[in-house]
Amino acid sequence: MLGETQVSSTRVAGKYYLPGLLALFCFAISPSSFAQDLAFVCENNDLSRSIEVVAEPGFACRVKYTKGSSVTYPWSARNEAGYCGSRALFLVDKLKSWGWQCDSAEDVRSILVAHIDRYHRHIRILNNVGKTCHFYPGEVEYGNLCGDGRQEGVIVYTCETGTDDWDQHLAVFLEIESEPLIMEVGSSRSRQVTSYHVDNRRLVMETQPYDAADNTAGSGASHKDVTIQCRSGGGSKWELFEN
Repeated sequence: MLGETQVSSTRVAGKYYLPGLLALFCFAISPSSFAQDLAFVCENNDLSRSIEVVAEPGFACRVKYTKGSSVTYPWSARNEAGYCGSRALFLVDKLKSWGWQCDSAEDVRSILVAHIDRYHRHIRILNNVGKTCHFYPGEVEYGNLCGDGRQEGVIVYTCETGTDDWDQHLAVFLEIESEPLIMEVGSSRSRQVTSYHVDNRRLVMETQPYDAADNTAGSGASHKDVTIQCRSGGGSKWELFEN
């Protein structure tokens, strides 16, 4: 049977972890931490804006404002790091007054984690009724896959469909969707995904051919990088496609 998908840094001695994730979600934002921690995502219908306080060379802090593919820095400070936090919150309040819904970045990540946990419970129910899927939340990778200014959570997991038969599925969790985007990316009839990561609005998967007759990866077969991208769909909010 296929070995589970490998994602470095998430597996230790055969166990699966969510490394430091809960601690990341639970930090408190205080004026002294604005330069590192303050980040908001604001939405209005299908539009999205990102507001962050960042530290960059030559500045104590800068307010980074992302609008689609455009990035501007409306406020900066060279000596007073606390200045940018108040300016960023002013911009957030201004967008809210215009009808935008703004959530702090850790709240957005918490929503993703809730989606992932709900889907994980769904997978466990499937396992109890005869279908076996190997889904490990600690192997979720985060990144701006859809280019919408938000972080998505992505994972490749395996489901056994019969004796020595299996399929691999990609699940992409979006903060604005309660259900993930799903597509088949590998199987015992075609190829095996061996690793994956989000890079510059695309998911890069390392794959290799799989020989179903021998139940092993093709002898001497070289690995191949496959990219998956996300775009706005017609009948649905987003859709995945292989590039």
